[in-house]
Amino acid sequence: MNVMANIVAAVCQACFGTNEEEQPPGNKYVVDPTPEENTIQRDQTKDPEPEGDHESQLQVQDEGEEGGDKHTEDPDAGQDIVDVPAVSYEDNLSGICTRLWELDTNRLQPGKDYEIDTQRRARYVDKGDMPQDMARDPLFAWVDEDKVNSIPTFKAFISLLDNYSQNVGTSEVVTAEEEEENWTFLNACLETDVLQEAHKYLAGKDLVPEDEEGFKRKLYDLWFKLYSRTRGRMDSSGFEHVFVGETRSRNNEVTGLHNWVQFYLQEKKGNIDYTGYKSRGTDDYDQLITIQFTWNGNVKPVGSSFIGTSPEFELALYTVCFLAGDGKDRLSIADFDVEVVTHRFGRYIGTSYPQAK
Repeated sequence: MNVMANIVAAVCQACFGTNEEEQPPGNKYVVDPTPEENTIQRDQTKDPEPEGDHESQLQVQDEGEEGGDKHTEDPDAGQDIVDVPAVSYEDNLSGICTRLWELDTNRLQPGKDYEIDTQRRARYVDKGDMPQDMARDPLFAWVDEDKVNSIPTFKAFISLLDNYSQNVGTSEVVTAEEEEENWTFLNACLETDVLQEAHKYLAGKDLVPEDEEGFKRKLYDLWFKLYSRTRGRMDSSGFEHVFVGETRSRNNEVTGLHNWVQFYLQEKKGNIDYTGYKSRGTDDYDQLITIQFTWNGNVKPVGSSFIGTSPEFELALYTVCFLAGDGKDRLSIADFDVEVVTHRFGRYIGTSYPQAK
């Protein structure tokens, strides 16, 4: 009887195969069904809540070195692919994010293209108070600006930084010229292998349109569409918050501003005063760092950012984590661990930033 059962089972397997789904040929990502909570709510019609940002969480003291502290990071809210991946690509965020890091050929290199001086560890600061300055010198000792300005994506990115009002609550007005600059930036990013790889990954999970124009429109909506953080005024966007930064008169606080290029340019102009580091995330600590600073008299008790990375890498990384992640994604990128935090503001990006782990 057992012999006959084995024969029948063998014949069935030969005819119908096993129960496991086989990966389609040529697809290097194993695509699982996307969890419902990770999809964009396309049918949402209700406007975001006016005070829906998450930036107001209190700082939490830590038993760290030098009597330091730990803060809750501001939870506000057609080219061919080159190089063979150095890792096995399974369906996990660390795999795609490492690939994006590998493809970021426009990333500046520490010691060669820039140098930072972290100095002393920042002290705890009460909400509304000014921090004690633990750094006599700027964070950036020097940056190769000629190289930065020679890279199309950096050049297009910098042209966007003066398009916004700093104050939350002040309505933004987007001119035709500024809108054209937004599209120029996205077009430049889409010329890079980094964003093309992000597009391929997200399209493979049915999270974005497969065609480039549809993907570009999706990026524009996620990052540049205006929404209201306060009292119904169209005063913010994902790009403004994450890459440019905003301030609130309440408690004189800085929200967002998680981009090293904006930080460097504002520090160079004398608008930012670096007051010390909070944590240093990589072995040589100069590519991922958490710091404290003031911006035009407003305080950022704790803020994290990559250093040296290209605008297209950060755009791709945060978009992938926002659409395919769960809001707090522990990743292993290259040789360091990082947690990428993303928050939704209605159907748009409220904030996104890295945290050293």
